[in-house]
Amino acid sequence: MTLALIDVAKEKCDNERVKAYWNAYHCQNKVIISEDRLYGNYCKNRFCTVSCAIRKADTINRYYPIISQWPDVHFVTLTVKACKALDLDKRIWRMFRAFELIHNRCKKGSKEVMVLSLLE
Repeated sequence: MTLALIDVAKEKCDNERVKAYWNAYHCQNKVIISEDRLYGNYCKNRFCTVSCAIRKADTINRYYPIISQWPDVHFVTLTVKACKALDLDKRIWRMFRAFELIHNRCKKGSKEVMVLSLLE
């Protein structure tokens, strides 16, 4: 896929993107093994699958001490289709509102479960 992105960037004469895509293409192409550990340089581009996986693992490890104390943990990814720049503020507001409704419904649901368990 990266090679296809390079071709598109070349067609549009976007040399900066071409360089970034080549950087992602060569991400982790040299790995050093030392004392049963792997070391390498990664490109840190947001469109590189290797870099995204490493970034996600770093984030999980950073928050793990807090998250591990929670009784019931769920990772959720919310996605929406792209929109035009003029509609971005409205889209963000709707996303926050939707998340707030979901969050309130979940809180309400857990209260109902607590009430039911207290009645039994």
